[in-house]
Amino acid sequence: MYKNNIISTKNERLTSGFGPRPNPTGAGTEQHNGCDFTDAQRLELKQDVGILAVADGKVVEVIRGDSVGWTVAISHDGRILSRYQHMKDGSVKIKTGDNIKKGQQIGIMGTTGRSTGIHLHFAVKENSTAYTNGTWVDPIPYLNGVKTIGVAAQPAAVPKPAAPAPAKKSIDEIAREVIRGSWGNGQERVTKLTAAGYSAPEIQARVNQLLK
Repeated sequence: MYKNNIISTKNERLTSGFGPRPNPTGAGTEQHNGCDFTDAQRLELKQDVGILAVADGKVVEVIRGDSVGWTVAISHDGRILSRYQHMKDGSVKIKTGDNIKKGQQIGIMGTTGRSTGIHLHFAVKENSTAYTNGTWVDPIPYLNGVKTIGVAAQPAAVPKPAAPAPAKKSIDEIAREVIRGSWGNGQERVTKLTAAGYSAPEIQARVNQLLK
C-alpha cells in the first residue's frame, strides 16, 4: 500500500519493477520504464478495478496503441508526467485537455496492447510536459511519498555571501570630513559617528588638532 494509491482497492501488488527485465513477450531483455501492478487480492480477475489519477493535472494523451493499449498521460505541476497503460477497452471516458483531480477514476485495469494479463503499467517522467520529452524514472518514490507528484523539485537555495563590511576610514579622513560638514553638527554628529563605529571624542580631538 502506498501513500498515493493508484487503484481503487488501495492495495496494489507490484509484479514488475522499474529497470532492465526479461522481455515478457519475447526474447532477451528490455528496459521497463515503469512498474506493473495487479490487485493484491487478484480482484482484477473477478471484477473491474478502477485506475485513479495520482495527482491533479491535465490530460495530455489518450491513445489506443498496439503496444501500450489504452493509455492516458497526465501532466502535473512541476513538469511531472504520469502515464497509465493497458487499461480495459471502453473504460477510458476522459479526453485530452480534461482537468483531472487526484483520486479521479480515469479507467479500469485491463490487458490491452502488448500484455500478458490484466494489470496496470504505471510510469512517471520528470522534466516532462508530454510523452515526447522528459526522462522516465522509478515511480515507487512518488508512490511512497518520498517524492511528490505535482510539486516541482526545487534546488536548495544557495545563500548569498554577506557583503563585506566597508573598510573604516582613518581618523584623519573622518576628521577632515567633519571639518567639511559631512557629519553634521552637535548631537547629530555624535550619533552618526557612533553608529558608524567611530569614537566621537577621538574624532573631535583630531578635529581640534587640525584646526589649530
